[in-house]
Amino acid sequence: MAGSMSFAILFPAPYVIEVSRLRQQLDEAHFAWVTEWRRQQQAFEIENIRFTHDPHWNKRFFSMQAARDGGHWFWQATRIVATCSGLSV
Repeated sequence: MAGSMSFAILFPAPYVIEVSRLRQQLDEAHFAWVTEWRRQQQAFEIENIRFTHDPHWNKRFFSMQAARDGGHWFWQATRIVATCSGLSV
């Protein structure tokens, strides 16, 4: 009995009503936000994008793999010049 009376002194009834009213407003605002968010998400459907396979992808001029492997005459010449320059230093 004494414990419930101390809570009544610390938390009078009007504060409990205000907190529950605030909680209800927060719940309504959150529900409105979730509803709007879900409605907007429906507009962003990701399509399955496919790219055609390029069988000569590693021999293209701007391919990093072609530069590494020397798959193009320019990259072969660049490697030779860089090697000769490195040896001369």
